[in-house]
Amino acid sequence: MPTTTRLPDPPAQYSKEYLERVLNQINLQFRALDAFLELRGSTLNLATLPTSAVGLRSGDVWRDAGSANVLKIVP
Repeated sequence: MPTTTRLPDPPAQYSKEYLERVLNQINLQFRALDAFLELRGSTLNLATLPTSAVGLRSGDVWRDAGSANVLKIVP
């Protein structure tokens, strides 16, 4: 699991620099979550997968209904 970092303590008066530090920390946390790739479980239900790669991002999974419902990954 990604580690989290505490946001900076608020100053007596807010400044542009403080808000930039807070936003930077939030962005770093989202990047850490995006980079966390391990998934474990005993059941996986993919009931509402798209049936086309149109509009998907690289790495997204879709179901090719014209090819016996084969799961495919957008390159």
